[in-house]
Amino acid sequence: MANTPAPLLPVADRGRPLPASHAQRGMWLAQEVAGHENRSLTAVHSYRLTGPLDLDALRTALDVLVARHEVLRTGFALREGELHQVIGAPAGLDTAVVDTAGGAELTALVRAVADTPFDLGRGPLLRVRLFRLDADTHVLCAVFHHIANDGWSMDVFHRELAALYGAAVDLPGVSDPATLADLADLDELAVQYPDFAVWQHARAQDPGTHADALAYWRTRLADAPPLLLLPTDKPRADVRWGAGDRVGFRIPAETAERAAKAASAHGTTLFTFQYAAFQALLAAWSGQTDVVTGITTANRTLPETEPLIGFFVNVLPLRSAYRPAIPFAGFLAETAASLIDAYRHEALPFELLLERLGTPRAAGHNPLVQVTVASHQELTVPLSLPGLGVEYLSPERLDVQEDMTLYLTSTEAGTRGDLDFRTDLFERSTVAALAEAYLRFMGLAAEDPTTTLGTLAARADLPGRAAGDRTPPRDGRAAAAAPDSAPAGDDPLTSPTERLVAGVWQDILGCGPLGPDDVFFKNGGTSMAASLVANRLSEQFGPGVTVRARDVFLHSRLGALAARLDELAAETTAASGPGTAAGSAR
Repeated sequence: MANTPAPLLPVADRGRPLPASHAQRGMWLAQEVAGHENRSLTAVHSYRLTGPLDLDALRTALDVLVARHEVLRTGFALREGELHQVIGAPAGLDTAVVDTAGGAELTALVRAVADTPFDLGRGPLLRVRLFRLDADTHVLCAVFHHIANDGWSMDVFHRELAALYGAAVDLPGVSDPATLADLADLDELAVQYPDFAVWQHARAQDPGTHADALAYWRTRLADAPPLLLLPTDKPRADVRWGAGDRVGFRIPAETAERAAKAASAHGTTLFTFQYAAFQALLAAWSGQTDVVTGITTANRTLPETEPLIGFFVNVLPLRSAYRPAIPFAGFLAETAASLIDAYRHEALPFELLLERLGTPRAAGHNPLVQVTVASHQELTVPLSLPGLGVEYLSPERLDVQEDMTLYLTSTEAGTRGDLDFRTDLFERSTVAALAEAYLRFMGLAAEDPTTTLGTLAARADLPGRAAGDRTPPRDGRAAAAAPDSAPAGDDPLTSPTERLVAGVWQDILGCGPLGPDDVFFKNGGTSMAASLVANRLSEQFGPGVTVRARDVFLHSRLGALAARLDELAAETTAASGPGTAAGSAR
């Protein structure tokens, strides 16, 4: 009898600290910087259920699903500079039924569920509400935080909820997770998401694991522009908000066929052709010759990760040089080579890459990559509950994580495109015009790949540069300065608060003497270090004063951060009444 091969992903010791995955660290930091009230990192999924709903069976199925996947009942704690997962015990979700007449009232109820903040210090990371319109019509609303969820996870959620609900309907009263999962014909999970995170963390500690990939990316991204300055309709704010919208379009069958033939003739794929066209279009629109966008990957290379709910997605930053005189065929070949090299080095987590490169974060945009492209098949496992009609309801308001994301989805009817965008940056009409320009650009390139990029861009009729645009220099490196940045100086520290901030920076960053004009990120500050500084200042400054990581990002100059602390202390004193100490630094 052949020996069963050992699993690639070992089970971690639950008696030891469980570090967060790199993707979770990035998501946690993004939430810290954006603020806890920001909703850009949550996903809302609503379903209209028609027919005789077995409420007890649905509750049981949801509770068993949360018990089955540890990541859904996980919180996060920062300990000695490392973000750790804290797994909670299985507990029932709040699935109280709310009666509603539907319409505007239902919309307001769903919005209230979506707008309720998640506490990342404790689980669960899934919130569920059920609204009853009549005896045979319900709306199920499921809200996930992205730190525990991605697109692949929704397949798992739909498949397992359907199986568990069916088993609970057939055998009422069975609520033991293992028993019901067995009755639902669901295999026992060999590992959990925390096991993946521990395995990934251990690999990152081995200097040889990602050495080749890090060397490649360090060379490839040397002096890369930190911000893609698309011509926005509205000025970019210091802090991004998550409200978004979507413009959908279909790629004509004739264009897709021509593009596929042209791609094949040049030894590459249709997706590479579509991506190269989008990359070139954005470069022409932005006026930058040096452009970085990202490709998202599922990052489920280990078979043990395939049945898990969790945030696995990785980002591959793709850099291109835009030259108007180069034929599209040449640019396509360069893009294909870049994609092949990127996929060869995709094992390095994007967040670890940012950390190793020392890439700072800004509260107003994502680091390094602000526009992404994703290609996937249409959702293969829609929610289907036995005995019920299920209709997926499009979200009334879309939350987005990037400035813009292009989704290319293969369906039986052809390729569908969706452009998701930040409504605090772009008007819908602008993005709709960009989508039309993309279709024209791609159609012309497919018709004659020898046409130059400059000619294609001119004939594509790009949207005009909008009122909020701040035209970048051609290489796009100008707008990357951190807020409050200023040349380092030797000015003396003039207040107790400045001396407190300097002491914390020196202790955490290991930097030398500091003045009020020194900038956190120019003294070795990183995203995680910003969180450590915020926590340390909260502990030392005084009762009632809570410093957030976003304060360090928005006020990265030492003097400006000290002034912000004084402002927080004054607010605390005013709220508490006279006689309250403003802070220990006084």
